[in-house]
Order: sequence, then structure tokens, then C-alpha cells
Amino acid sequence: MMRFTGVFPIFAVILTTFLSGCNESARPESSTADQAQVARPLPDISAMIRRIVTQDGCQDFTADMRMISEDESGKKDQIDFNIQRKYAGDRVLTFISVLAPREDADKALLAIEHSNAGTEAFSYLSGLRKLTRLSSGRQLGFRGAKVTVQEMLGMELNQYTHDQGERVEESGRSLIRVSFREKADRGLAFPRITGFFNETDQTPQRFDLYDMQDQLVKTVVIGEVATVAGRQTLTNVTIDDLQQKLKLNLITRDVSYDRGIPDAIFTESYLIKFINNASRTIYQ
Repeated sequence: MMRFTGVFPIFAVILTTFLSGCNESARPESSTADQAQVARPLPDISAMIRRIVTQDGCQDFTADMRMISEDESGKKDQIDFNIQRKYAGDRVLTFISVLAPREDADKALLAIEHSNAGTEAFSYLSGLRKLTRLSSGRQLGFRGAKVTVQEMLGMELNQYTHDQGERVEESGRSLIRVSFREKADRGLAFPRITGFFNETDQTPQRFDLYDMQDQLVKTVVIGEVATVAGRQTLTNVTIDDLQQKLKLNLITRDVSYDRGIPDAIFTESYLIKFINNASRTIYQ
């Protein structure tokens, strides 16, 4: 399965020239600091990132998504899936299931993100009765495309440390650039991420993803950010995979917040039951 303006510094110029003379000679001209730059404080970087990590502070959400892949020849394919996510104290619980095509409806992923340890993810093969544990860096195959568990979980930014950010200008826009570094022993696919945020409203604009060799391997561009039920929602995201020469477009088709998703959904027993039932439906 798998998804996910210009404000320039204010310049104050303080130039004071004193010139006095006497009968014998004149004193030389002196001035204060020329064009001293008074930088405006940066936004609260931690709060800005927390807004993304917690889906703008919701308790849970359910979303129907579509992922469209396009290779360098222009060939396209797509898969529809459902995400259920719950924020439970120091854990983030996620259950992802395929909606279409029908023959893939027995594919699902359970993930439990911990605040002080690596993410636990699970898949299940009904025919083999095999429950498999996956790391965040594990690649999943979807109709020719390979996507990591980490990407399916929205990049797991809570598993990184980050710096305090800096202003940069890109294409005439003032952005906040933030560097993310993987916390120890998290098993992530991308040890380093560079994020770019709009300074005006703190919405994410782009993420550059780097591999173990510190090579840029993917760029994630946020195409649309909408307000749904009062919450910031990423509704259109494009992943440019530089190694596979593949583009993935993730579209949010429907989303609802704070429905009170039961904890029982985020268990291994539910995953096994769900996939067994879906498998019987496909092949009956």
C-alpha cells in the first residue's frame, strides 16, 4: 500500500552623521552600523512540525486515498486504499487496507509508531498463514512501484530530531528550511530529510529525502493543503522517485476526523481476521 509568501527580513538603516568644526580644523565623519539587519523571529519550528505529525491535533482520522504511479514511459497505474489512524498518548496507531483493485483487497498493513523506539509494522499472508514484521525502511511493492513503509505512514517525522530552521529564498518565495536527522536505532528508510515550509502559514511545501549514502533519492512536493473540519489537511502530494524514475501522486479523496476509532482495529488479531475475510471474498 502505500501517502502524503514571500516575507522578506525587515531592514532598518541607522545612519547618523556628526560633523562639527572649529576654527583650526574639522573632525572626520563617523557613523553607526551601516544597514544593520533586524531579523524577524522564526516561527515556532517544533509547533510547526507537531502540527504535521499529529494531523493538526486530531484524536484520530479516516481517509480514502488514491495513489497513481507513472513511469518514465508515461505508463500509469493506480490503487485505492483506506487509512485509519489514531493518536494514543506516546503511540500512533495506523491500519491501511486496499480498496481497489479488487484482487488486491486482501492486502493490509498494521503499524504502531512509538515515541521512544522504532516503528513496528505487520503484514499477513492468508494463504501461508504468515504474519510478517516489517521495519520502516522495508519496501512494499504496488503494481510495479516500490514504496517504503515510512512513506505509507506519512514520513514519520516524529522519529527525527530537527534543527531550529532558517529562512531561505526559493523561486521568489521566503521559506523556512528545516533539517531532520534520524533518531538512533529507528530503522528508517531516509536517515536525513530536508523540509521546506511556507513562512506565512507554516504549511509544508517540499521534503527532500536522502538515503544511507546521503544521496538525494526522492522529493516529496505538497501540491495542495486544504482545511477540512478546521484542520490542516494535505490533499495532494507528489513523490518523485529519482532511482526508479517514477512519479507517485497521492490524492486524498475523502477524510473525516475524530470518529472515535476503537483500539481493537490496531491489533494483530484484527489484521489477520481482516485479511482472511477479504481473501475469502476475492476467491469465493
